[in-house]
Amino acid sequence: MKQNSETKYITYHNMFWLFMMGNVLGVILEGSWCLIRTGHWETHVVSMWGPFCIIYGVGAVGFYVGSVWLKNRKVITQFFVFSLIAALVEYICSWILEYGLHMKAWDYSRHFLNIEGRVSLKMTVMWGVLGIVFSYFLIPLINKIFVRMQGKLWHTACVCISVFMAVNLIFTAMCLVRWKNRQEGMPPQNYMERMIDKTYDNHKMERRFCEWSFIEEKEKLR
Repeated sequence: MKQNSETKYITYHNMFWLFMMGNVLGVILEGSWCLIRTGHWETHVVSMWGPFCIIYGVGAVGFYVGSVWLKNRKVITQFFVFSLIAALVEYICSWILEYGLHMKAWDYSRHFLNIEGRVSLKMTVMWGVLGIVFSYFLIPLINKIFVRMQGKLWHTACVCISVFMAVNLIFTAMCLVRWKNRQEGMPPQNYMERMIDKTYDNHKMERRFCEWSFIEEKEKLR
């Protein structure tokens, strides 16, 4: 079988930049859509520093790899695979939030044909359609961007920002865990937790993660 020429673009360097573009553009597009639809800005930022939502970043990488893998497949096959990728990402992230932090960032329980409010038919179909658009219209543009984002400067930036994002996400996880523990009445146990309590109190966390909410005890036991 002839190898898809686009597989050469699947490197850590390229996928990291696509991940970062997905993080930021996803936040912008989601916020703009909510602003048009409801009149207020709404996003699901998932980091303490910067406008990043890793769900969109992971989704962008998943769509790209899926597009390369499914390039010669029928559109309907691509649609179902993209829908499945998106549904899995949403379900797994929602499950981690609920059982790890007792929180939820979205709730599709009012949507027709949903699974525990984590995924729904409406959103899965929407992601499948977006995957097709991504595959047929954005892949050529993204590949051109990959060609331009080469050289020592871009590779150095990739390493530096990779380190920043790793620290960012680890610190975000620490702040979220501490936020949960404060809700449960647990006092800080060390210097880092005291620093987090002082710098990122409940008010700041609520402003940063304004669309997130803690799950009531009765919901945890369902």
